[in-house]
Amino acid sequence: MTTSEPSPARGTVIRVDDVAPRTDLEGHPGCAAYQLARPPSDLSRWLHVTYNVFAPGGGIDPHYHEGIDADHAYFVIEGRVWAQIGGDHFEVGPGGLMIFPCREVHGFSVLGPHGARILRLGAAADGRTSGGSVFV
Repeated sequence: MTTSEPSPARGTVIRVDDVAPRTDLEGHPGCAAYQLARPPSDLSRWLHVTYNVFAPGGGIDPHYHEGIDADHAYFVIEGRVWAQIGGDHFEVGPGGLMIFPCREVHGFSVLGPHGARILRLGAAADGRTSGGSVFV
């Protein structure tokens, strides 16, 4: 193994209740983000998983990513959002998966009075699954 490769993941079970949420993420108003797995680490080499709880009116401001080549998606568990992917807009509810290309402008805002619960999934061959956000 070279020094640029992440160490092998050891596997584990992570519970949302055991993770302190981040509420200070730029461009994520009304969001409590529970970062369950984030590469590169001994828990996850490439997979990024965050459980997000959004307040009514919260969301992720429109942005794109410079300098990374990662796949990321958001699975709506509860609530409804208005999503932007490039020039297209979609209303997405429970069971919907939003797939956001890094270099396309993307984001969403919560609809309705009850907020939303959304699971973020990301993966990249080099372990860089976020960053380079340019908010528009």
